[in-house]
Order: sequence, then C-alpha cells, then structure tokens
Amino acid sequence: PELVEPVVLLEKMQLLSWLLLAVFGGASAVDEALFDSFDGEFGAAQIPTKPLLHQHTAARGAAWTPTPAAQRRAGLMYNLNHVEASDAMRTVRELGGTQLTVEKVLRSNGMYSLDDVYGPYNISHKTQIYSVEPTLGFYCLWRKRANDTNPPFRDCENITQTATAHAAMILAAGFDYVNVAITNWPTVEANSDFTVLRPTEVLFEAWLELRQRGIPTPNITVWPCAPAGSDMWRALVSRLYNNASYARLIQRDEQGRMLLFVPYNTKCYDAATAAEIEHNGGRNDIRVIKMWALMGEGTYHTDVWGFFSPCRSVTGESTTSVIGDAPCNQSVTTASPDGPVVEVSASGSFMKQMSGLPLTSPGHLRGLTVAKLFEKVLEMGAPNLFMSSFNERVGGRQNPLSNAKIAYNMGLPQDSQRAEVWVDTYAAEFTRDLEPSVEGGSRVWEVTAACVQLYKKGLACRDVEPSEHNPCCTRADKQVFANIWSLKRTDEQDRLVTSSEHEKDVLLQQGWEEVCSALPGPTVFCVDPSSLDGRDGPFLLYNSSSAAPNTIPLFRCTTTTNSSSPAHVLHFISTNAACDGQGVGHLQGYMASQRGGEMLRGLYRCRTSHGTYSHALDLACDVPDGGLLGFVR
Repeated sequence: PELVEPVVLLEKMQLLSWLLLAVFGGASAVDEALFDSFDGEFGAAQIPTKPLLHQHTAARGAAWTPTPAAQRRAGLMYNLNHVEASDAMRTVRELGGTQLTVEKVLRSNGMYSLDDVYGPYNISHKTQIYSVEPTLGFYCLWRKRANDTNPPFRDCENITQTATAHAAMILAAGFDYVNVAITNWPTVEANSDFTVLRPTEVLFEAWLELRQRGIPTPNITVWPCAPAGSDMWRALVSRLYNNASYARLIQRDEQGRMLLFVPYNTKCYDAATAAEIEHNGGRNDIRVIKMWALMGEGTYHTDVWGFFSPCRSVTGESTTSVIGDAPCNQSVTTASPDGPVVEVSASGSFMKQMSGLPLTSPGHLRGLTVAKLFEKVLEMGAPNLFMSSFNERVGGRQNPLSNAKIAYNMGLPQDSQRAEVWVDTYAAEFTRDLEPSVEGGSRVWEVTAACVQLYKKGLACRDVEPSEHNPCCTRADKQVFANIWSLKRTDEQDRLVTSSEHEKDVLLQQGWEEVCSALPGPTVFCVDPSSLDGRDGPFLLYNSSSAAPNTIPLFRCTTTTNSSSPAHVLHFISTNAACDGQGVGHLQGYMASQRGGEMLRGLYRCRTSHGTYSHALDLACDVPDGGLLGFVR
C-alpha cells in the first residue's frame, strides 16, 4: 500500500524531542587538546466497535493476561500485483538482456542506471521495477480466464510451483493466513483486473487445488479499498467469499464469520459500505477489520489494526532510530480506550516518509528491526499478530516532499530517475518485505520465522536459550551498526563527527551545535526539515571490521591551522590511522568498500568556505578534498 496521505501530512509535523540511545562506544576518547510523528489522525468515520476475535488482555495500564497459545492467530500481508513487471522481466530474459533490479543497479555503482532496466528492450518506462530478485525468480500468479480470447499478458510461468513453495514457507513459519493487499484498486476495470483481481482468483484456485491433493496451505483474506460506490469488494465477495468451493480457504473469526480487511483512511473507508459488506446480502457472515498504519495513538484504541507500527521513542514519537538498547514499544490495537488488546504488528522494516530517502526507514538491520518489534509482540501475547509484508517487491514512486539536496533515492546520486522516490519498498535493505531474495538472502525471513514460532507457542525470549537456533532472541549478530553524529562550532571554525553520544552531548555545552538530518525519521539525531542540503548530516557505520567483507576504517583526525590567529585545531576524516601524516586518528567505525545492501551512500571529505573540513554524503562536495572514502548508511 502506498501511504500517500500520511506522507503529505508528514511535511507539517514538528520534530521536537530526541531519544538518548546507548550506541557504539568503541571510538577513542575526545581529543584531549580540546576537551578533558508522524502521529496524524485520518479523521475517518467512527463506527461502534465490535468484539474482535479473542480478547483476553486488558487495556493500557491495566492488568492483562496473554492469550493462550492455542488461540493465537498470525496473518501476513501478501502481494499479487507482479504480472506486468514479471512479464517485462521475462521479455528481457528472452531477448538475452540483463535482468536488473533496483538493488543490482545500486551495486553496479553507476555502470547501470534505472533507465537500463527496461529502456533497451522497448518496454514502457512506466513499468514497475523489482526492488530485488526473489529466490523463486520473477514470478507472478496470473493466467487468463477460460473464456478470455484476448488476454493482456501471457500466462505466468511456474504458477503451481510458486504457489506450492509460498504455502509451505508461510505455514512452516507459523502463519495462519495471508492477507492479499488490494488497497490501491477500489474499482474493477481492465488494469485492476489483471493487476490484482485475476491474480487473487488464481491464488484461490492454486491453493484449493493443493488442498484437494492433501497439501496444506494458509487461509486467505483480502484487503480492498472500499469507499462509497466502489465495486472491487463486490467482485471479491461474489466470486470468492460467496463461492462454496472456497469456503474452507477463508480465514474466519470465532463466530465463523469470514474476515475481510478494509484500509482505515479517508480514501478507502466508508462506514455504510463496511456495514453492507458485513451484511453480505442478508448472510451476515463477514467481519470487516479496519486496518492502516502511521495512525495517531488514539486510533489504535478504536479497534483499528496496524499493518505495520513504527518503533516509538521514550516520548512516544515514532522513530526510525533502532540501533541501541531502547525497546521499540510500538503501538498496539485495543477494542476501546479501556478495552482489551486485540492485535499487535511487526514488520521487516517501516518508514516515516519514503523508504528510498536516507534515515526515513530503519531498514532490515540484519533482522534487528523485526526482532525488536517482536519484543512487544512476545510481551503482550496478543490474540492477533499481523506482519507486513511477504512479497511486495514492486511499488509506487513519488516526488520527494523535501527540497533538500539529499532527497532522492539514496545511492543513485547521478541517476536520471533519482527524484522518483520509492515509498514503501526500496532495494534489498529498506523494505518491509520478508521473502528471501537473491540479493538480500534469507536471514530476515529466518529471524521472522523464529519470532512467529515463539509467539504461536506462547513463549518469550526469556524462555529459550538465545542461540543461533533462536535468531529472534540474539542481538550480537544484528547490533553491528554505529550512529555517527555530525557537529560544527557555532562560530563555523571547526567541524567533526563522533560515534559517542556522550561526547556529542558534552560538545553541545561547549560552543558546538549538531548538524541535523534534513529528513524526518530518526530521533537519536536532531531533524531540521527546513534544511535544503543535508550532505553534511549524520549517518551510520559498522562498529566492527568483521561486520562485512573488506571494510574500510574511518578515523577522526586533527591538524593545526596557522591561517588564523591564534592557531587552532581543525578536525577532518580519513581512512588512514596516521591521518595522512598529521598524527594519530580516533577510530569512529567502518565503511563498506562497495555500494549496495546495507550501505548505499558514498562519503567524501570536503573543504568549506571557512577553511575548515566537512563531509558530503552521496553527492559531491562543493570544494572536494580527495576522492571517495567508502560507503555508509
């Protein structure tokens, strides 16, 4: 789902509070010569809430009891809108071309551009681009209907194999049902038919066939946009929900009602339509579940599920700052302000604005984002868990809201399409997707499966040995990143970077100021949405040389200038422990030697108009001082 509405509102938010996190402390001491939410309400119509599945836990601040393991249910967002992009990649293969993804373009470091994905093959530039290549290949679930004499596409390849593999993977992880995302298509027309409606029919057909052969599959629910006057939901209900052949495929509540989700925003939710869906022509056999994300805290307590819920700082502000020991503490859904807990969500990642922009999404962090979100999931023991997402893979793009120079698809500083920013999913790292991929591997899915299985068994990490067999509970394998603050003297006479939050706090009391992130998301760094640059802002490094192959150390160095009176010390960054012959460097962390995956932005050393040193992220310096140092986050 493309969160257009929250993204627009985000521009108006005020970011006022900063979270203090414990971060990588391996860097040396301060140079002794110098020192001894987005939480906007949608305003959607409110309707009386109903009991929702099991409700065992009590509301905020009250005593609560986790739901018994046997009564817990886990759902997973599942996408089917791949046919156009899949068919395009098939054409590229048949023409002997190179099948490029966003991640592969990034890793080429300029050898390929986004124009090379489809441009050489006479494929429309409007065709969506895969973020990564799924391990199963560029699959899709679409085939023509029996009476279709003029199909818009060829039947997808390997439908049965794909449906079988997905069913096995999702069940083995512990999920009970998938939720087919149809949130951008309220009406049935040619495009929505081949993009989502027909693929949903094919999923039902494929999994019914498997069950008839004795092969288990997850249950299915759908999540259509259903404003007043829409008809997509009607097609889904009449063709699938009211089809007796599929009765056992559809997830139901304790009363036997079929579950159907509706996006709870002003574009998709209408109370009268929701009531009509539940009525179902007098059958009264459907339960509508309202679900959305980036909601105000109050909305969570009106029976609205979150399909993802960001981490929150100690002040309650949503944050992309995940590195450190602070808990995620995401919002949970309750039936009413003082009612029982109904649902809690987790996700592969999340975003506060657009996933393609720096620091607006935490990314996978080797499964750390999932694992920290599951701390709340396992603590609450809610009756319902919902996760996003399995396989979005392709997604919409928008122009950035910020005018900052760094407001483009990070890692693509010279690409002609850099300003068409991906909203929900970007490359291998900055995506909610959990399905294993060629570029991203399977680690995040393994962490997810371990976490879901603990939830379904009614266990928490304290109940198991945190070994590699329980990757949901390990942290040393994931906490391999370091926050790097950028600071400058208020008189512009020096600049430096630091991996020590304590040092940053001390400097702020001694005539220094923090250079903020130009884009919203983090709370461990300050944020200045009015910034029109951002190149000299904060970033992340690895905290260990072994975190990735061939890492490059980054040192903070000093030199003395005689260009002013009296002479004073200037700081600069270097990859050389001897600081380019200037002395001994103070290690801050480690950069990647190649662009891609976790580290997408180039780091450069610059000179300023004040004669000091600075740095630039991804884009060139105004006054360069050497070449590329390495790649950072």
